[in-house]
Amino acid sequence: MLDDVTRMRRLPVAMPVAAINRRLGRRKDAQVVSAVQEAQLAQWMAEAFARCRPEGVFGCLAIMDNNGHKVTLSDASVIENDAVARLLAKCQYAWLAASTIGSELPALVNQAIAAGNGAKAVVADAVGSETVEAAMDVLQSYAGTIFRRRGRQLSGKRFSVGYGGWDLSAQAMFFAWLPLVDMGLRLTTSAIIEPEKTITAIAGIRSS
Repeated sequence: MLDDVTRMRRLPVAMPVAAINRRLGRRKDAQVVSAVQEAQLAQWMAEAFARCRPEGVFGCLAIMDNNGHKVTLSDASVIENDAVARLLAKCQYAWLAASTIGSELPALVNQAIAAGNGAKAVVADAVGSETVEAAMDVLQSYAGTIFRRRGRQLSGKRFSVGYGGWDLSAQAMFFAWLPLVDMGLRLTTSAIIEPEKTITAIAGIRSS
């Protein structure tokens, strides 16, 4: 586990209404719904967001080698992914992070499904997906401020496990790097993090 780890137990995240609406496929030019439907949607979104407990954690490791395909970090861990290697090109450190919204929101989704309320489940799921991304945005912005004070620059872009061919098995490295178990998270045998609505990410740090 990394020695220099910053954990934020309460991330100041506002409900990302616009992003939630986009995920739900609600466009400005879409068919207008009734006031009753609008009120119901707003209620479901507010109820779901109230179940979110955004928190995050991050640390960094020095990059020892990056040949454009494989990145070797100072703890001898190796990331074999071209997209990650490109993201970390010309960077001296890798920023390693995770954000989660806890277990209450996934439980609400399951309750809605069990009650036969699929619409509410879809809305709650969208709220969770966008809120955990917003939590990572807040975490990355906070970290960026810290690194700027140290004369370093954190990239605005980031890359997450499960995208661009970065295999889910890489989640195990984040559990080795960060105190995710202490945050109530666990890794299944299929490399899925529970509770749901938890994401990991990597970004690059370079000298300003």
